[in-house]
Amino acid sequence: MNANFMNAVTNLTVADYEHIDQMCLILKARKKELRTEKSEMLKADKAAEKAAAKALKDEAKAAEKAEKDALKAAEKAAAKAIKDEAKAAEKAEKDALKAAEKAEKDALKATEKAEKDAKKASEKAEKDAKKAAEKAAKTLEKLQADAVKHAKREAAGSPKAKNWAYQNFTRWAKGDDGPSEEEISAAGGRRDWLKAEWAVLTKEQQGALDAPWNVIA
Repeated sequence: MNANFMNAVTNLTVADYEHIDQMCLILKARKKELRTEKSEMLKADKAAEKAAAKALKDEAKAAEKAEKDALKAAEKAAAKAIKDEAKAAEKAEKDALKAAEKAEKDALKATEKAEKDAKKASEKAEKDAKKAAEKAAKTLEKLQADAVKHAKREAAGSPKAKNWAYQNFTRWAKGDDGPSEEEISAAGGRRDWLKAEWAVLTKEQQGALDAPWNVIA
């Protein structure tokens, strides 16, 4: 029993005698309140135990459901991955086929273009060769005519002008084989260029029959 309660009872005096019956009534009423409080505590404990048991059961069910859901999700993901992989493989195969067909077409076009280019090059080479031959023939014809002309002059013994070679040189310098505009400008003008270049040549070089300015004379 509670020591404080025992001390309180022991400390009762004669003055408290008349109040003992009332105290008993108060104790009975308090006992009833405590009984009710104890009953409520027991109910609360049972309810808590029941709630805890239900929580454990619900937690087990939730865990079981989560496991099943995870398994289903994994199976679904695996099935989707297989399906996606199959689609990707099919697409890759189609793309590879298209790429092969395109490469074949490109190769065919390239071959056709190369054949056309080769044909054009051959035709151009043939034309260029023909032009070169015609030009060579004309040059030969001119050289032959110049040689005949020169031979006739030699045979006729016709006197040449004193400065005939320089006149030929002057005419030659105005042609395509003559100096460029830059060379003429650098020399200070055509006359100065002719004078300077002519002075560099020896008498034999100036009058040589195979010199370019004398061949076209």
